[in-house]
Amino acid sequence: MPYTLLPPPPAHQTPDQILAEEQRWLQVCARDTVARAHLWQGPQCLIVTRKDTRLPRYQAACERLAREGWPVFVRDSGGTAVPHGAGILNLSLMLPRTSTDLGHYYRLLGAPLLGLLAQYGLAGSYNFVPGSFCDGQYNLVIGGRKVTGTAQRWLAPGQDHAGAVLAQAMVLVEGDVDEGTRMASRFYELAGGELRFAPGTSTTLAQALQWQGSDGELVTEISHRLQQRLTAD
Repeated sequence: MPYTLLPPPPAHQTPDQILAEEQRWLQVCARDTVARAHLWQGPQCLIVTRKDTRLPRYQAACERLAREGWPVFVRDSGGTAVPHGAGILNLSLMLPRTSTDLGHYYRLLGAPLLGLLAQYGLAGSYNFVPGSFCDGQYNLVIGGRKVTGTAQRWLAPGQDHAGAVLAQAMVLVEGDVDEGTRMASRFYELAGGELRFAPGTSTTLAQALQWQGSDGELVTEISHRLQQRLTAD
């Protein structure tokens, strides 16, 4: 399926502003039924869910983590806290609602990513990875380790539209994924939640490929290849 590519966000936009902009595009998609794709990167941070904001020490955790260089932002889709940063590429699809099957939209999200992995000779699959952050049936997994986490948010039908679905993936391209895992656990520890995540449950494309290039080079390459896949007929 070809998608209309949205422009990358301005460098000054914060993750919460980017996510709010995606919610506006979701409203537009519901009305004009044009499928859209958005590729973006954010600064080092944690992005949590609305449910996480109800933890007993949430505000204190945010203040502490901000001082440690890991500010906290909130998204509307489900899952758990996840790390973001320079080595992580985010893919969001805005899709007209044509099915009530959650798996349908996860498979649409996963299709270009699985094709991308195959381009590099990597055999990816969907699976749970117990102990990983934001674990789910539609993780993309390489060799038993998570390389992509996924989430969804549905916009309910309205008087003038049939609804829409925001499907999101975070692709772990490079960087210290165990540090990100540790900080996601630290959020719950500080906020008074019970969730904890295990090191070694996730990997990056750079690790899987034994990448020897410079920092940021693989992210640029992956982004370019994904754009080609997303816009192909």
